[in-house]
Parts: sequence; C-alpha cells; structure tokens
Amino acid sequence: MKNADTLHQAIAAARDGRRDDARALLMRTLEADPRNERAWLWLSGVVDDPNDVKICLENVLALNPTNARARQGLEWLHARVGLPLPPPPSPAQPGGSTEREIDVSAFSLTRLRAYQATLADVTAAPAPETAIRSSPAPASAPSRQSVQAAPAPTSARQSVQAAPPPASARAAIQSGNPAASRAPTTASSRLASIEADDNTIPCPYCGAPTVEAQRRCTQCSGSLLVRVTPSEERSPIVPALVWLWRGGAIATVLIALIFPVLGVFLYQENPARGFPIGILIPAVLLALVGMVGFSVAQQLAQRSVWALYLAVGLTVAGLIGALALVARPDAFTDMLNRLTGATPLPPGWLAPLQFGGRLVAIGAIVAHIIAMTLSAVGYNDVVGRLERFRHILKPSDHVTHYNNGVALKNRGMWYAASLEWEWAVKKAPYDATYLRALGLAYARLKQFDKARAMIDRALQAAPNQPGLAEDRALIERLASQNER
Repeated sequence: MKNADTLHQAIAAARDGRRDDARALLMRTLEADPRNERAWLWLSGVVDDPNDVKICLENVLALNPTNARARQGLEWLHARVGLPLPPPPSPAQPGGSTEREIDVSAFSLTRLRAYQATLADVTAAPAPETAIRSSPAPASAPSRQSVQAAPAPTSARQSVQAAPPPASARAAIQSGNPAASRAPTTASSRLASIEADDNTIPCPYCGAPTVEAQRRCTQCSGSLLVRVTPSEERSPIVPALVWLWRGGAIATVLIALIFPVLGVFLYQENPARGFPIGILIPAVLLALVGMVGFSVAQQLAQRSVWALYLAVGLTVAGLIGALALVARPDAFTDMLNRLTGATPLPPGWLAPLQFGGRLVAIGAIVAHIIAMTLSAVGYNDVVGRLERFRHILKPSDHVTHYNNGVALKNRGMWYAASLEWEWAVKKAPYDATYLRALGLAYARLKQFDKARAMIDRALQAAPNQPGLAEDRALIERLASQNER
C-alpha cells in the first residue's frame, strides 16, 4: 500500500506540473517495484532526455506489449526524433505480461538522481542520423510532457542573449583567448580523473586538472586567480587613507594661501613696482591639487578603484617633488624670483623661505610615505583580493545557463562556459542556439567528436539557421589541422 500511495502522489504531482517531484516519487516507486507498468509510463512523461523516454516506454511494452499509449509514444519518437522502433509484439507472447526481466540499471536511476544536482553527460547525444528535432510530444497522455518543448517560447527567447553571428563565432574559435586555444586534445579524457580526485579543480579555460595552489594552468597558461568583490565589512585601513587625503587636501589649500600673503608683503616692500601677479600661479596650482585631493578622498570612501590608482599616482608625484625640495631648497627661492619678475625677493627672506620650504617638504615626505603604505595595505580592501577561481554550477532555467555561459565565454573560460551550455542543452535539447554554442565550445576545447554531434543536432533542429553549415565545415578543418 505504501508504494501505491507513492505512485498516486507522483501522478498527482505530474498532473500539477511538478515534474521534479513527480520524477523523484516515480523513481522511488520503481526502486521498490521495477515491474510497475504504470510507473514506467508516467515516468516517461516527466523525464527530459528522449533516450530516457524511449527506455521508459520500451519497459512498458516489455511488461505489456499491447500497451497502445507506449507504442504510440515510441512511434512518435521514431517519426520525429529518429529513435528506432521496438519489434512488434509476438503472437506467441501473452497479452498482458512478458517473461523479460526489466533492467532498472539500464534506465540509470542513479544518473537521473545525479541530474538533480549536476549535469548528466549530454555528449552521449544521438548520432547525426538520429539527432533530435523540435516537435510536439508523443501522442500518449503522460508522454506528452516527456520531451521538453521544442524551441523556447518567444518571451523566453527574447531574454536569451543573441548568439554570436557566424563570422564572430568562428573567429572566437580560431583566435580568441590564446590560453584556451592551446587546450590539450586529451581534456575530455582527464575529466574522469578530475571528478574522482577531490583535490583537483578543472581549469575554467581548458578543463585540465589543476590543484588549489596553482596560479596558472600548466596546459593553457590561463590565470586561475580572479578578483573577488571586496567585503562589505570595511577595515580601518581605508578610512585612515581617506582621512589622510582629506588632511593633505586641507594642508595643500593652506599652503596655497601663503603665496598671496607673500605677494602682499612684497607689494608693501616696493609699491611702485606693483603687485607680483606671477606669485599667484603656485597658489592656483596648489588650490587645484587640494580640490583633486578632496575628490580623491570622497571616492576612496566609496572604494572606487580608479580613485585608488589616481591616489597612488599623485602620491608618487608629490613624493618626488618633496624629495627635490629637500635636496635643493635654493631652487624654490629661484623659482619665486622668476615668478615675481620685477619685484625680487629681499635677500633677508631667502634663508627663512628655504628653511620653511624644506620643513614643509619633510612633512610632505612623511605624509606621502604613510599614504603609499596605506594604499598598498588597503589595496585588496578597495580593488578586491585575488582568489582561486572556482566555477560552481547552480541549477536554473535554460535561459540563465545560456547567459551564464556567454559571460564565461567572454572571459575566455570556454570549459566553464561549456558546462553551463550543457545544462542549457539538457534543459532545452531542441534549441539550435544552445546546441550551436555548445558545439563551438567543444571545438574550442578540441573535442571535435562532441562538437560535430552538437552542430549536427542543431542542423536537424534548425536546418535553415544561418551559419550552422559554415560552423560544421570549420570544425572539420580544425579537426584535420589538429591531426597533423
């Protein structure tokens, strides 16, 4: 009775559209009773892979060769997908049963269970002559839900990023990221060892096994480190750097005010020669520097990356100027004499001005060294620290997986992109855009058999889509070049 209740719950879930729940309940039912004809029939309506649908319906016919709904579903698979029909029931066979033992492992319940958390290998795709084409589901009631909708609805397609034009897609394979283009031809043969060894991480560019301590992939030379978003918890380093820049900006503005005051004193010394306008030039320049310092401090408070780089550049320039002033204080007074023009500095002012300039320069050196130290220590708090890249697949809808793959492909991470596109193909096995993207990714990874299979499936799903024939020819050329 308990198994019957589970079956009733599974059927109710399937009728409500809760396919995942229905699949889990039906699998539980079949584990307890592999010869449950009704459970196999309903399971054919909630699995996604046409080969799984075929196995479910064949098991129904093995249990009951006269089941019309199962035979109708297999006829549809034969007509639309190309999967072969089982032999007709023998007259010698009893009408409602068969002696054939159902092999549950042939259907791979383990693979279906793994599909809930990670992708089953979609590369075991039908051969070109049996490639999947888009169409409605089989005629039987439960199996009408079995194969995912042919092409995605218009609304869903509008949210999918457009596939790259044929020319740019082919260029991405032929040129693109040089790291990924050097992916070894044995990448697919290493996947089993990657999955078996928890200490290895696949390279997101080529799929080669790597270890946690590696900074670059030894196969494709791609960087395995990425900058992560800085933590929301701010360390005291960034606020200290902000206040240092604010203080420095205020000090710069105050120093700028010294030059107009100095000009007033010179004018009082010799009013006949007029006010020395030239002495206002350093005042204006220092005022502008002070304004830039305030802006940099404001942007650093918001952890702006460009502000940090600008701060470092200004700090280096200021440090060089301060060191020059300490080494040659007489150059400071010579500059003032040139700026004042017809109103030279009185000889008694030279020594105090040189001493004051040197004293200010020493203070500036100390401040700039502190600023450089804080910039270096707080670099990761603003820019983000480098961490080992790990691509984590999060099951979602096919549109999200496709867009995730596009984003990874744009970063040159073709192996990680292929994992996302495998999910998209698994979720929507008839979408030519997904099949094409996955085929091009396989070609980039030098997995040419898989690439051919995906492009052939795309050609049968959408024979008129531009660029697919050119992509198929490109894969053949790349494969022949790789064999040389």
